[in-house]
Amino acid sequence: MKKLATAILVLLMGATVAMSVQKPGEWIKYTSPEGRYSVMLPAQPTLGTQESATADGTKVTHYRATVAEVNRLYLIGYFHHAPGTTYSFDNARDGMVAVVKGTLISESVISLAGYPGRELKISGKGREGTELLIRLRLYDVDNRVYILQFIIPELEESSTNAENSVKFFDSFQVTRTQ
Repeated sequence: MKKLATAILVLLMGATVAMSVQKPGEWIKYTSPEGRYSVMLPAQPTLGTQESATADGTKVTHYRATVAEVNRLYLIGYFHHAPGTTYSFDNARDGMVAVVKGTLISESVISLAGYPGRELKISGKGREGTELLIRLRLYDVDNRVYILQFIIPELEESSTNAENSVKFFDSFQVTRTQ
């Protein structure tokens, strides 16, 4: 009887593990309590931070979650700007285009739950000179700027990649504000 109970326990554990494994092509809902957002991604993201400075020398910490696939990069980043300051979508756009030595293909004003945003499509160059297509959305939510990016080589532009970018962008939600 003890052997039977052990065998059943092993089978149940195996079934639980099998049911928790992500199937190929199945996206997950990633929630960041610290970032106060949720988003659908093709895999569990890698988390990181990066320090930078504003024009006046103020240190800013950027928080990011990334999923890198073959010829696809999903990135969600955020940082805080000082209360009482205004975030400039125009300066952000110009900075992004300059960093990738690129060309702005399209731009539109968007919003997320009433918060202002921008959607951009930029053609630019990667580190090794690869021609990239960068789709991004920026949102300014209560002194926190969210930056979502979907990056592919320009040669990989397809309806599948367009659908993946829309799925990614449209799933983004702010889960709680201060």
